[in-house]
Amino acid sequence: MSRFLRTIKDGFLGAFRHGALLFSSVSSVTITLVLMAIFMLLNANIVRFTEIIEQSVSLHVQIQNEVDEAGIEELENKITQFVGVTTVEFSDKDNELELLIASGGEQAEELYGQYRGEANPLLNAFVINVSSGAHIQEIASQIRELEGIHQVSYGGEATEQFLVILETIRNVGFIFVLVLGGIAIFLISNTISATVISRQKEISIMRTVGASNWFIRWPFIIEGMIIGFIGSLLPIGLTVFGYSAIYDSQSTGVSSFFQLVTPEPVIWEVSLVILLVGMVVGAIGSLFTVSRRLRWTR
Repeated sequence: MSRFLRTIKDGFLGAFRHGALLFSSVSSVTITLVLMAIFMLLNANIVRFTEIIEQSVSLHVQIQNEVDEAGIEELENKITQFVGVTTVEFSDKDNELELLIASGGEQAEELYGQYRGEANPLLNAFVINVSSGAHIQEIASQIRELEGIHQVSYGGEATEQFLVILETIRNVGFIFVLVLGGIAIFLISNTISATVISRQKEISIMRTVGASNWFIRWPFIIEGMIIGFIGSLLPIGLTVFGYSAIYDSQSTGVSSFFQLVTPEPVIWEVSLVILLVGMVVGAIGSLFTVSRRLRWTR
């Protein structure tokens, strides 16, 4: 027990022995973890936006005029069996005209109201909902191959491009955080390296009297974990209080699509990850440096 407490004590003393290096290491870890927290919260919202987009995407399938009621029912049965299709709703041409008029307001009533009844030039249609946006292109291709289909539309190209943009943001953010993590490990290594150099004589004596490499390593690993812990405090505070404040400041009239993910439990999940990553980065930086230095110290 006393050896464990001494290891912890040595770790704390080592961490605060070199103030300037400690500050640079903590600063780099803090910046890395702040950006990591931002990208993790951004990712959580991108995932939500993507799910909403995929759930809201539907196919509008126009049916050729020549198809009778029996043919329409047969088409509906075939489409229902396609993998990824959740619902198939029939909309006759009269309903299609009413939807067109309703979407255009008073001007649409003046322009298209005269086409009610026999003069209606629109086609019967299906409105098809799918389980995931990932299926929509394949389902659209299958429907186009069916006899009696006039046109299939879903705004697919714009939707897919938007999803690609969101995925690109996620990937770039992930790579950026990895690069910053590498920089943080490098700066922590410099801090630990300075500590090892300052205690080189002590380490040589410890090795002479038979101390194991791990006995020597542990105080430095604790030191790195302390640096990581200190560096994680500000990012955790910004995650918990900053994101909650941003969420609370949202206008109540904002569309549900643009509503942010509710703070809980995401802020606590992100905070836990930030804390663990900070301490692991500190431990790795310390372990790498002290192991290398121990090979040089005899």
